[in-house]
Formats: sequence, structure tokens, C-alpha cells
Amino acid sequence: MFRLCAMKRSSCAIRAQYLLAGLLVKAATGEEVSAEELGGAEVHTSISGVADHIAENDAHAIAICRNIVQTFKPADKQAVDLKPVEAPLYDTEELYGIIQTDLKKPVDPKEIIARLIDGSRFHEFKEKYAPTLVTGFAYIMGFPVGIIANNGVLFGESALKALTLWSCVPHATLPSCFCKTSPALL
Repeated sequence: MFRLCAMKRSSCAIRAQYLLAGLLVKAATGEEVSAEELGGAEVHTSISGVADHIAENDAHAIAICRNIVQTFKPADKQAVDLKPVEAPLYDTEELYGIIQTDLKKPVDPKEIIARLIDGSRFHEFKEKYAPTLVTGFAYIMGFPVGIIANNGVLFGESALKALTLWSCVPHATLPSCFCKTSPALL
């Protein structure tokens, strides 16, 4: 019931007014409850711990984030394992035939990935585990990237798979590419 502005080290919950939230719960269950009780900024900063700071609006959240970023030490220059740029083995123009105009039809994320990455070489991570989430590593324009793409409904195993991948990734040096292809998530 709140908007969240998040960074790797900290998050800021933005107070938001959801006028219908309480009415929807009352209509469904007969119980009277406030939007805040359903999970507002106050709840998530003081009870669940999901957020660290409360902002009154977007501008206030940006000010809080800027204040947090000012406390970061300057980043050291990082070595990146660059490779020569290669065109994908599959023509990127084929994406127009792969991506469905009917948003209810699923799209195989591996078909999209193969047309975006260098040499169409994708090192898939845990291919057989939690197949509704495709994870792995590749190069795009010579830069190494971690890739996460959904391939259907996401379950607890999918989250564990993503978490396991991310625990193996050097976060500071490896950009991430997220692909959402499932109509279930539109």
C-alpha cells in the first residue's frame, strides 16, 4: 500500500493515499481496515522492516536518497572483463516475429536472449531447476552481464534460484539484464 524507492543499501517508503483500499477489504471481508494497516509506510518502517525511511512524497524520497548517497565513499575503478563485440548468431530483426502482439501468448525468453547477446552464447545457470525463471551469464556489446528472465508464473523456487545466482555475482562489476516476458505479470 505504499511506493518504495530502493537502493542496494537502503530503502525509502513513500506515504501514499489509497482511498479505495479499505473499502475493497470491507466489501470483500466486512472488516474495516485503513490503508496504513494494510501495509503502509509506517508499517514497513516500524514493524516489517522492509523500508528504512519514510518520505511524504516523491521529491522528499529523492532528497532522502541523495542524502544517503552522499555518505557513500567514492567507488574504486573496477576492472571489467571486456570481450570483442560480436553480433548475435540469430538476426535481431527476428525479434519482431518472436514477440507476440497478443499479450496473452507466452514468449520463450531464450529466443529473445539469443538475439540480443554476443555470439548468442548464453551460459545458463541452474537450467533444470525452477524453469519458470531463466538465469545465466552472457556478453552484450562486449560487456559481461547477468540475465534474469521470467518464463511463466514465478514460485518460491524461482526466487531462490534468482537469489542463488545473485549470491554468485560480483554485484559491483556485473550489470544485470531483466527480461519480463510472461503475460501473467502484465
